[in-house]
Amino acid sequence: MKFLPRLLTCFTLSSVLFGASPARAADDIVIGQTADFSSVAGQQMKDFNAGALAYFAQVNARGGIKGRQIRLEVRDDAFAADKAAANARELVNKVGVIALFGSRGTDPSEAVMKVADETRTPLIAPITGADSVRQSPYTFPVRASYRDEVASMLQHLAFVPARLALVVQDDKFGNPLAQYIDNTVKTRHPTVQIVAKVKFQRKQPDLANEARAVLDAMPTAVIALCNPTSCESLVRNLHEQSKARARPRPTVYQTSISDMYTQFKKMGPDVVAGNPYSQVLPDPNRGISTLVKDYRAAMARAQAPLGYRSYEGYFSAAVLVEALKRARGPSRADLFDALEQGMANGVEIGEVSVRYARGNHRGSQYVDLVTINRDGRLVN
Repeated sequence: MKFLPRLLTCFTLSSVLFGASPARAADDIVIGQTADFSSVAGQQMKDFNAGALAYFAQVNARGGIKGRQIRLEVRDDAFAADKAAANARELVNKVGVIALFGSRGTDPSEAVMKVADETRTPLIAPITGADSVRQSPYTFPVRASYRDEVASMLQHLAFVPARLALVVQDDKFGNPLAQYIDNTVKTRHPTVQIVAKVKFQRKQPDLANEARAVLDAMPTAVIALCNPTSCESLVRNLHEQSKARARPRPTVYQTSISDMYTQFKKMGPDVVAGNPYSQVLPDPNRGISTLVKDYRAAMARAQAPLGYRSYEGYFSAAVLVEALKRARGPSRADLFDALEQGMANGVEIGEVSVRYARGNHRGSQYVDLVTINRDGRLVN
């Protein structure tokens, strides 16, 4: 995070990470965020915010929104749902934010959603693809759903006959997706045969036994419905045990919550290269839209690396700003109307369409499958 201060023309490092409140004009547009900055996956949130803050800084440098500067008030919830709820209540009731933004994870986001619904405060861009975020009247997801992600995986592997194993986190993330895969395979993909469904506990760090059960079913492909730590253990064990059995390693599909670059650095090309990962935005290294070009320029000025996480933050901030531009005034109700009415027919932001109609806050449905080659380069 050594590059972060370069991004902040109207923010301080303490406000970004710890929620301190530097002096601000009374007419600032204040957005609230509670998210995980300090757990084992906290770096992902720091990357997201680097992109979001870069976008807000650009908008502020150009005069803000109708002369008002955007300010992000941030609280760390360490991925704890109760802390996320408490932070959200403070931001809404004491700070007086007009929107909540960028919560991370299903449980913390659902806790923030309850506060959003109770206080009629828009929650924009929760970083989860869970079905629940599309059931709240005041939540406006940006990224595609997990169902969209696994649907793309199934379409990809169904081109040829496939023996598929599912590794399922036994919770409200993994189980609904496993059921969705079951139903989708039965109705749409006759070339896919599910040969194993192996469950594991959410906080289980070692999936050696689960990898053994998967390999016993002799699959050609695996869809891993797991958190980043468990997915890393699964991929490593599948590789080691396949090698020990002198069998080909099955292809492992992972969702966008896994970090392919971190896995590559930790485990190397023999383990990671060739495995597909779903992504919910276009490759920020290759995009041609004005938005992604501005993103690349902003990251270059900050001497920060390009990546999907920071681009998601940048893109999500762009969605929020688009709604602010369409709002009649800087209030929660005006922002809600701008999202649900002003963006009901879909809005092109960068290379992606985002739509929020009454009763259908779908956001984006964009999904791409990518992998890393043995040289560590991204392959679409």
